[in-house]
Amino acid sequence: MSECPANPQTISDVDIFAPETIENWYPTYDLLRKEAPIYHVPGTKTYFLTRYEDIYHVLRKTDIFRRGGGTSRPLISDPEALETFKEGWPKKTVLGSNPPNHRRYRDMVDHFFSVIGAEKQTDLITGIVNELIDRWIDDGEVEYVKSFAEPLPSMIITIMMGFPLEDLQNLKVWSEAWVAPFSLQLTAEEERQAARHMVEFQHYIHEHIDQRRKTPGDDVISYLVQNPVKLKSETRMLTDAEIINMVDHLYIGGNETTTFALTSGMWLLIQNPSLQDDLRAAPEKARSFVEEVLRLESPTQGMDRHAAEDTEIAGVHIPKGSHIHIRYAAANRDEKQFSCPVDIDIDRENAHRHLAFSLGETHCPGAGLTRLEQTIAVQTILKRMKNFSFAPNKNTFQHHLNFTLRSFTDLHFTFDKI
Repeated sequence: MSECPANPQTISDVDIFAPETIENWYPTYDLLRKEAPIYHVPGTKTYFLTRYEDIYHVLRKTDIFRRGGGTSRPLISDPEALETFKEGWPKKTVLGSNPPNHRRYRDMVDHFFSVIGAEKQTDLITGIVNELIDRWIDDGEVEYVKSFAEPLPSMIITIMMGFPLEDLQNLKVWSEAWVAPFSLQLTAEEERQAARHMVEFQHYIHEHIDQRRKTPGDDVISYLVQNPVKLKSETRMLTDAEIINMVDHLYIGGNETTTFALTSGMWLLIQNPSLQDDLRAAPEKARSFVEEVLRLESPTQGMDRHAAEDTEIAGVHIPKGSHIHIRYAAANRDEKQFSCPVDIDIDRENAHRHLAFSLGETHCPGAGLTRLEQTIAVQTILKRMKNFSFAPNKNTFQHHLNFTLRSFTDLHFTFDKI
C-alpha cells in the first residue's frame, strides 16, 4: 500500500484502489499519463490507460478490444448475491454488446435519445426544471443534489419510459443499487442487498412490459414491445430479457450520470462568477459550458474492455484475455489533446472531442438527452438566480467512494432570486 496515494510522486506511490486516490483522481492521472500511460496494475491482468491517443485507439479497434472486463474482478462475487440473480432475468448488457448486433439494438432506442429525439423533450425538460426551482427559489438556499440534480433527470427518464412518477422513490432505490457495485467497495451484505434491489427492478420492468403489450402508449417500453429488432442473422421481436436489460440500462444511464454532471457543473459555476456573467450575456454558450463540465468532471471516469487476442498498445504487449481499463476522465485532461486542460474555456474549439460519452459504436445512447437537460438547467438557473455562494459550514465537497463513477455526496449553496 502506498504511503501517499492521494498525491503520488513516483509510480511506486500509485494505488488506484485507495480511497484517497478515488476522492481526487487527477494527480494520479497526471503522473500515469507522463510516466506509465499503459499502467500494468501490480498483481493483476489489468492495464490502466490514461492517455487520449491510446484510449481512442482501443475504442476504435472493437474487433480486438471487446466490451467487458473479461476475467477481471467481477462487480458482484458473493455467492448468495449471485444466487439472488437467478430469481430474475439473466443480466446481459444488450446495449453494451459487441458488434455487429450492438448497432442493431441501438437502432431500437437511439431515435428517442439522439439530439433530434431529445429536442422533442424540450418542453418537458423546461417545465420540470422550473417546477423544481419553484419549490425552493424563495428560500435563498438549497441542497442542490436532493432538491434538483437528482429529481430532474429521474422525472424525465421516468416519464419517457412510461413509469408513473408516483414510483420515483422505489426507482431511486433501484437506480442506486444498479450503480453501487461499480464502486468496487461493497461488503458481502451490500452485494446481497444490491442484488435484491436489481431483481426487484427487473420484475417491475416486466410488469410494465406486460401492461404495454395490452395497452401500448407512446413511451419507450411500448415501442420496444411492438417493434422487431433487425439483427444480422434474423429479424424478430425482442425477448422479455432483452427489453428488461435495455430498459434498466437506459433508465440508469438517463438518470444517475446526469445527476453527477449537473452537480459538478453547479460546483464549477459557483467558483467562477465571471463565467456566470458570460453565460448570462450569451445563453447559447451554455452548451459549450456543459461540454467543458463533461470533460473536466466526467461522471463516468472509465470503462472496461478485454483483449480478444494478443496485441500491443503503443508498443506495450497486451496478452489475450487481459483486462483493459480505459479512463475517459484522464484522457479528457490530456494536454496533448486539450490546451490548458484544467481550465474551463467555453470558447474551446475542440471541447466536443472529449470522451465522457465514449465514441463510435459505444457512444452513450443518452448523450443527446443529458446534454439538453444540462443546458436547459444552466440557462434557467442563471436566468432566475444570481450571487451564488457555497453555504458556510455545510459542504464537505466529498465524492461518493466509487471506482468508476464520480459524484458529490451533496452541494449546499445560497443565492439571490432575480
